Amino acid sequence: MKIGIISAEPSGDLLGSRILSKLNDKFENLEVIGVGGGPLIKHNISTDREMLEIMGLVDPILNFQKISRYRNNLIQKFIDEKIDIFIGIDAPDFNFEIHKKLQKKGIKTVHVVCPSVWAWRPGRVKKFKYVDYMLCLFPFELEYCANVNKQAFCIGHPLLEKRTDYENYEKENLICLMPGSRKSEIQNNLEVMIDGFNQFNFEEKYNAVIPIYKEEDKYLIQHKIQGHKHIKFAHLDSSEILKKAKAAVVCSGTATLEALLAEVPTTVIYKTNWFNHFVLKNMMMSEFVSIPNIIADEEIFLELLQGNATSENIAHDLNSNMADYEFRIKIIQAVKAKLEKTNLDFFTNRLYEDCRS
Repeated sequence: MKIGIISAEPSGDLLGSRILSKLNDKFENLEVIGVGGGPLIKHNISTDREMLEIMGLVDPILNFQKISRYRNNLIQKFIDEKIDIFIGIDAPDFNFEIHKKLQKKGIKTVHVVCPSVWAWRPGRVKKFKYVDYMLCLFPFELEYCANVNKQAFCIGHPLLEKRTDYENYEKENLICLMPGSRKSEIQNNLEVMIDGFNQFNFEEKYNAVIPIYKEEDKYLIQHKIQGHKHIKFAHLDSSEILKKAKAAVVCSGTATLEALLAEVPTTVIYKTNWFNHFVLKNMMMSEFVSIPNIIADEEIFLELLQGNATSENIAHDLNSNMADYEFRIKIIQAVKAKLEKTNLDFFTNRLYEDCRS
């Protein structure tokens, strides 16, 4: 059984690794071809995903030819290698064109992480027909998957399998800063996080730690924190820092769910270029951008987006989180209790039967 896979970022690597592990139990001689990182590297796939890290609305347009050439090369490689199944993890704007081309070749297509059509660009559901199996992380997403070619499953979020990694009842005077896993996110979000922390920490009672996902991020982060004696970076899993932290400032994304699991009062920020923000603001359908707030249906984590993501607002929310610490923790715990554990069995059984037939 040959499987093609594309994972664009660390959270996708974890998802892909769990799925491949389950499929390995079903199929003999599993061979994996594609692009990824982290735990997927053991499958000897390419780690070159520079084109996958180009995000937003402007940069993909400016790099359209490069991205198209990179994607077409991957499609041709999958066809030449005669893969049986293609698994695209997140990155829908990149992966759906691959789903479309490979499905026409009779290759079974699986998309992991339902595009957030409930939040913006609902017209994307039309492309779901190119996906044989859609794997959703949250139950509420299933209602948007009627157009999927064969079946949609809720597999739960893989971070829930690591729930115990985030548990710790001995907190330190530590603030976790998570500016994002992409270079553009770090460039757009880290400086205001640093300034906000420094304003909050004027009495110098706290230290801040930034987890580093990739070695190449080290130099960018190192440059930005130079001269800030209470801020450092660490080559540690984010769970190791979050579980010790009393509060966090994180870039919108998977980090918000990590903060929920660690029961850390959190400030969510996101800054991008003005054009991306203008378009996204006018296309947004959801009241919230972070998953914990969407699950809670209320703002349990303050969201500071674009112009509202100022150092003053960050410092103010950090102070508020410290002042109402016990109350915030109880709210977080109530929302955390709503999360469901992962279950890939229904999907892998269905795919196995489909391949046999």
